[in-house]
Amino acid sequence: MPLNNTPTRLEKTALVLCLSLSVIAFLFPQLLTTRLQPIISELLGYLGSPFFILVNLLLFAVLAIAISPLGQRKIGGAQAKVEFGLFGWLSMLFAAGMGSGLIFWGVAEPALHTVSSPLKQSLYPNTQTSGLALTLVNWGAHAWALYAVFGLVLGGLTSNSGKAGDISAPVMSAVKGLINRGWQLKLRFSIKLIAILAIFFGVVGTIANSTLLLRKGLELELGVESALFSGFIIIFLIALLYTISAKLGLKKGIQTLSKFNVFLAFALIVWLLIFVPIQPIIDIALGGTWNYIQLITTSTWQFESILKKPEWASGWTYNYYFWWLAWGPFVGVFLAKISQGRPVWQYIVGVVFVPTLVTIIWFSVFSGSAIAWDQTHNAGILAAIKADYTQGLFVFFEQLGWQGGLLIWSSLLLLLIFVATSADSAVLVIRELSGANEAQTWSLYAWSFALGLCAFVLLVQNNEPLNRSVAIIGALPFLVIFIFQLVGFTKEFINELK
Repeated sequence: MPLNNTPTRLEKTALVLCLSLSVIAFLFPQLLTTRLQPIISELLGYLGSPFFILVNLLLFAVLAIAISPLGQRKIGGAQAKVEFGLFGWLSMLFAAGMGSGLIFWGVAEPALHTVSSPLKQSLYPNTQTSGLALTLVNWGAHAWALYAVFGLVLGGLTSNSGKAGDISAPVMSAVKGLINRGWQLKLRFSIKLIAILAIFFGVVGTIANSTLLLRKGLELELGVESALFSGFIIIFLIALLYTISAKLGLKKGIQTLSKFNVFLAFALIVWLLIFVPIQPIIDIALGGTWNYIQLITTSTWQFESILKKPEWASGWTYNYYFWWLAWGPFVGVFLAKISQGRPVWQYIVGVVFVPTLVTIIWFSVFSGSAIAWDQTHNAGILAAIKADYTQGLFVFFEQLGWQGGLLIWSSLLLLLIFVATSADSAVLVIRELSGANEAQTWSLYAWSFALGLCAFVLLVQNNEPLNRSVAIIGALPFLVIFIFQLVGFTKEFINELK
């Protein structure tokens, strides 16, 4: 039977939209900074706090589900079988979720919050530990709980929720009986289109941000002066890597790269622990974790009240949370796909607790060792980060003598592969949502090219806050869909209990 290479209407619409917006941004870049960025900042000011409280509630709801009778159910239904081993599963979910961001911000973000803490000093006097705690609020359990909820909602847990990974099924449950079949088809189309846009621009922002750090590394290590040329080469390598990985599929491509990166990340942490004093790392880890627990249990419910300037939250924490929401559709579908057959309690432990623990260790080791080294050797690391946070990691490693170069190149390789493993998972899910045939190579290449093109357009602007703003373009409208997904998911469970 001949293969149908005709793209679906959804895929054509999504591709045209993504490419058209990329071309418009390239031709009229001022629209991004003078129009788009202020609009997104204003929307975050209105939506950020309510959404933050919603994610707070979801974190505690996920923990409750893990210890409830629902925790014994299987992702994908009672007959689902586990496809991936424990290590491969954990590696893939971590690499897809946020691995590249930890490299970018591992030293920089806690250091920035230490140098200039946004928290009221009367409440959190130790800026080092509170800086780590605030970083963990942005990168820790809340983010992973949001991903976990997406995976649960899309995991086929209820008998009427549709197949695992069907992103529109929970919404259909929420509006069941309210609209006719014609409107249901239009709604399904719109949901998938918005989800594709959210995924696309969320990953584009990540590729652009990661390229900034990779470019800075090449600039410092090799003396590369042409920012655009080096940026183009980096994005080309990233695109080549995620295209090959996506073509090879889950087991041969994505799982292999994810496992390699986890081994490399572990080696980096062990290497640092051997060559830097360990006591400052322990101190900041314990103090930061304690402050983090305080923030989660008390302060996050009235987050803006503990900040020196409440508007700070829109540029950082709220922006991050909408970024996680933008990634939610693809990470959720991806988690539902790779977690089939696992009990819900194990799924929650693997998706929320394990990555949060790794995140605490990662930021503690990288930021704790950098800050301690700066204070002991007057190395200028914090000053360099304050001036340009993309160079913090490299300035720190350069202080470590002969092994500094090895650590820098290892970090660059780690970042390159982490961003590729996020992008290949996104391409996989985008093609699945758009109804593309797995054997359609043109579809794979088209989406890979579109991601690379849009990331390069952003890179030309050389504006990290803009990257974060673009990353959440699709998340803002997707928030409405997410709320309907939660309603539909809850409705299905209530019906089953009856």
